[in-house]
Amino acid sequence: MQVKAETAWIELWQGSNEFKNVPHTHENWMQITLPVKGVCHFTQEARSYALGQGSGLIQPPGMKHHFHLGEQASVIILKVQERGLGGMTAIHPPFIAGAQQDVLQAFNPPALVSRFQHWMLSLMQGQTLSDPLAVQQVEHDVLAFLGDWLGISRSEPAQSALPEGITDPHMLRTLEYLHDCYEQAICVDELAAQALQSRFHFIRSFRKATGTTPYQYLLSLRIQEAMRRLRRTEVSIGGISADLGFSSTSQFHRAFLRATGVTPQQYRQG
Repeated sequence: MQVKAETAWIELWQGSNEFKNVPHTHENWMQITLPVKGVCHFTQEARSYALGQGSGLIQPPGMKHHFHLGEQASVIILKVQERGLGGMTAIHPPFIAGAQQDVLQAFNPPALVSRFQHWMLSLMQGQTLSDPLAVQQVEHDVLAFLGDWLGISRSEPAQSALPEGITDPHMLRTLEYLHDCYEQAICVDELAAQALQSRFHFIRSFRKATGTTPYQYLLSLRIQEAMRRLRRTEVSIGGISADLGFSSTSQFHRAFLRATGVTPQQYRQG
């Protein structure tokens, strides 16, 4: 069995039950192989590894490799572009895969499986709903996980940290932009440009300043306005959904229910 999802910057893959592939390479992509059950027999160039559950392998781009899984084994593979705005260099500019990390590193399989399931669900929903901010949030979360796991997140520049009270003028400008444009489709690169930061550092700065992610902040603004319109106007629920930038009425319904505990119709009638 295989499941897979990908964006321009990341690829998420899970395989199980005696899966086997042929030797191949990934140019410009860093691969992390993470067995979550049983044994993954992995060959990288001329070296072989019997990767047990909880033992992750870091693979730099361009290295020929192949693997096969034992019976009832399962592996999660994370692939990330090494260079570029959404790649590993967004975390640490001089990053070179494998240069300053152990080839083999331990991880927590149950915690990873939980994260992976959340990433897959969020990514597929974001892609289905054509919601770039939701997709980019998953990309950031995967990068943040890898940065923490590899111990390189701490190299983030000190100037990206914000003082308490959101006094940073660039972040304030970004928040004003969100409040002005929340009805439109917004991508994280637009917001990062307002804050004069890279995508990766912006999402961390935003979370530190507001206590939430840009995507959740955007949803909150939309839901607050939806609540006002449901009570004070007679615009249809579908009309409110479209006006506030939701890709469909069903997406609006789910987001509203998750945020308020009631459906838009129940809120209007209450």
